Amino acid sequence: MSRHRNIRNLDEEDYYDDDDYYDDDGYGEDDYYVEQKREKERKQKEEAAKKAKQNQLKQQQKQQQQQKLQQQQQQQAKVTPKKKNGEVSCAGGISVAPGNKGAKKDGQISVSVANPPPGLSVEPAKKIQPSSAVASSRTSNNKQGPIPQILPKVLAAIRSLNEGNNIRSHLSMVILGHVDAGKSTLTGRLMLALNHVSQRQLQKYQKASSAIGKSSFALAWFTDEDESERERGVTIDIATKFVTTSKFDFTILDAPGHKDFIPNMISGTASADCGLLVVAATTGEFEAGFAKGGTADDGSRTCGQTREHIILSRGLGVTQFVVAVNKLDVAEPSWGKDRFEYIKSLILDFLKENGFKEKRITFVPVSGLTGVNVSKEGNMEDEQGWKALRRWYKGPTLVEALDGFMPAKREFEKPLRVIVTDVSSEGKNVTVRGRVVQGFVRTGDGIVVLPVGDGANVVNVERGKASKEGASPYSFAAAPAPNNGGSQSAEKHVDDIPELQNCALAGDIVEATLSGIDPARISPGCVVCHPHISLRPKVKRKFEARVLVMERLAVPIIRGSQVLLHMHSIDVPAVLNKLVSSEKRGDAQPRQNPRVLTGGVTATVEITLSEKLVIEESNECKSLGRFVLRRGGDTIAVGLIDKVLG
Repeated sequence: MSRHRNIRNLDEEDYYDDDDYYDDDGYGEDDYYVEQKREKERKQKEEAAKKAKQNQLKQQQKQQQQQKLQQQQQQQAKVTPKKKNGEVSCAGGISVAPGNKGAKKDGQISVSVANPPPGLSVEPAKKIQPSSAVASSRTSNNKQGPIPQILPKVLAAIRSLNEGNNIRSHLSMVILGHVDAGKSTLTGRLMLALNHVSQRQLQKYQKASSAIGKSSFALAWFTDEDESERERGVTIDIATKFVTTSKFDFTILDAPGHKDFIPNMISGTASADCGLLVVAATTGEFEAGFAKGGTADDGSRTCGQTREHIILSRGLGVTQFVVAVNKLDVAEPSWGKDRFEYIKSLILDFLKENGFKEKRITFVPVSGLTGVNVSKEGNMEDEQGWKALRRWYKGPTLVEALDGFMPAKREFEKPLRVIVTDVSSEGKNVTVRGRVVQGFVRTGDGIVVLPVGDGANVVNVERGKASKEGASPYSFAAAPAPNNGGSQSAEKHVDDIPELQNCALAGDIVEATLSGIDPARISPGCVVCHPHISLRPKVKRKFEARVLVMERLAVPIIRGSQVLLHMHSIDVPAVLNKLVSSEKRGDAQPRQNPRVLTGGVTATVEITLSEKLVIEESNECKSLGRFVLRRGGDTIAVGLIDKVLG
């Protein structure tokens, strides 16, 4: 009978009426205890034999050590050094002096021979330098030395970048907007207009996209390279591309527009200097993207991604926008001025409400699918569209508007910070990809990876840069050597400065090869920094911050609220353990120790993370001091770190 029985429906008599369970005939109680006793005796014998063997080994080791000591004493008896005035005299007339004070500091020893034996020639007072291994061990045992200084030539070259001097600037631009606004298609058209992709590749994509019933997505395939993205027709992850205009070198970050992929959008926007906001002009699409939102079936608040992207981008440090009013060719009426002006007025007011300056915003009507007003009128696919637009629009093309951006001021002279976004290993080396947010890194530099704290050496540095038609526009390329012959343009490139060869500067997308570190110790979200202890950022769990709570908040924020904190390419659980103060627009003074935070308020809070992160005050490093708080799939606040607590 089985031992495991269902007793859920048994009453008390049935539960205890189990004769079969206690039927143990054939196994006597005495036999059980005899077997236990034998087992115990056997174990005791094994332990005694094991101890005897260990004692025997110890005695043998002691005898061997005694024999070695006797041999050493006999050898030392043959050579009896005598000390005289701090010198040690040895056999053969050789004396070893401690040297002067300066020699002691350098670890030098002077050796002299009083009466050298015949055939031995010795130079007087030779000095023996300690080996490099000994010197390095002494350095590691002591405290770190003074902070290393930047070479004057390199420092002068770096300062010239912020001073202009006809040197091309680099900008990171994020592409934002509501889902299906045409962001990827417009990006592909921009790359085609600037000759960074070929017509042959476009024809190949047109044929492949038509085969799956998505012929209008051919241009989007230049950025949406993943098979799932192409099948669904939706951007999922950040796509990084490089283009060059007459004034700037752009790193394009094509962000997803669907609300389910907001974390990926945050990761891309955190690396951007400026933005291209794509707004669909068609009736219904613009209204959906710019909607204030309502309550969904699950109780959460819904909001158009055009609005949310604007708020998030401002909180993450984007200060200038080009707004591309897309799909104006299929609006009603086609290329209508009134529709363009209506969209412009609504978007401009909302941008100014969120802290953007009007002089840093440019509106451009475009059609990403046909290429109207993307670049100058050259090979026009839609000649009628150009004519209809030029009847009332006299402003810049999209490419000209991008050249109207203000150059970003870089923190070249601050300590190195590289935020890692991707890691791969091949052989003994590790390759990390990321963005240099401040400082610079060169081939041969020593670095430290935080928060793990492991050191490594930089074997190779490659900057992400654009390639022209026929080459890959999204591969990393090492900086070419300066071209000294032939015609030179009036504007110099960073690659033309000899002191900055094999170097990645603040603002660059970099691919660095590291040696001397375990690949398992590096992951996306790690920070590469200077090895000197005083130049490293802090690795902490608690900080005080200023946050702006989103306007349409479903559930108020209270003390102890659990949230998900997003910072550059990582997200960690966090708790708001203290509400310090809050302030609404128009309040004369902030309210101390509020009980709740409602939509639209600015507050000072204390946040505790579930694990230690590399964080800094926002005035020290913007990229490591800006964050977004989300809860239940909704963005509830954006913030800046004021003080790192512990």
